[in-house]
Amino acid sequence: MTSTPVKQGTPLAFGAWVFSCFLWGSALSLVKMVVTEYDPVFLVFARMAIACLTLTPLVLIFCRRIRFSSWKDALLIALLAVCDPIGFFTFEAMALQYTSASQAGMLWAIYPMLTVVMGWVILREKTTAPVLCCFIAAMLGVFMLTASGETDSHAVNPILGNILEILSLACGAGYVIIVRFLKGAYPVIFLVWAQCLIAALVFLPVLSFDFVTLPSEFNWEAFLMIAYLGIGLSFIAQSLSTYAIGRLHVAWVASIGNLIPVFGVLTGLVALNEKLLPLQWAACALVLGAVLLSQYFQRRQMKNKQENAASQAG
Repeated sequence: MTSTPVKQGTPLAFGAWVFSCFLWGSALSLVKMVVTEYDPVFLVFARMAIACLTLTPLVLIFCRRIRFSSWKDALLIALLAVCDPIGFFTFEAMALQYTSASQAGMLWAIYPMLTVVMGWVILREKTTAPVLCCFIAAMLGVFMLTASGETDSHAVNPILGNILEILSLACGAGYVIIVRFLKGAYPVIFLVWAQCLIAALVFLPVLSFDFVTLPSEFNWEAFLMIAYLGIGLSFIAQSLSTYAIGRLHVAWVASIGNLIPVFGVLTGLVALNEKLLPLQWAACALVLGAVLLSQYFQRRQMKNKQENAASQAG
């Protein structure tokens, strides 16, 4: 299975991905606050339902004539929803019950490398030994960050929470790969609407299960946060991400994605007054250093590929 060649991208695609990175990173603190009020399953259902209701009029207006070109596309869209939003948001909401928003935000640093490794395995996009070594170093930093965490009011079980966050990021990386296969086949609005609709339908019957705690009273502040997560994240950020990822090389998506942990840590420190221990800051430096070094090797690899192609064409 191989992917369709991707252009280097446009300024609009770069801008869309940067803004969506800001939304994704800053949302971690909001999710952290909401899960103190509502069950994670209810949170995911509510934000998906709000996003779906927001998108439905647009889909009815602009996408009424959409037809699946093959059963494989329908399967890919179903898998897209399983990875993101179902797997991604569920694991994230569960993770933020146990770990801090700052630590979860820092773990976002490995998201680009997970994407590159999946691109190497699934899309057969070539990578190098130095990039793989950087990935191992980054995972070592993640282990340090997790092992050095102490239990406090913001992180009652940081080890469990960070493991759940890594599972969330793995689902997000799978989403990137699937979007690449669907690139250009369907409108972005339709893809995001289909994801949210499938997720809402999956979680609706789950709300009746005994392990799910439904809200006993209405909280305006929490409701507005969920509305923002549903419209601002599940609609706007998801649409911008889907648009940009379909038009950028995986390496560029990974490189710009380094902004997400920065936004995540900053909002956790400022909005929630969270703190990281000195050893955790060292682990953060190791992770970011390994990620940035891997981006250097990837850019050098892309440059060499372009020079080789130019020399062959000449």
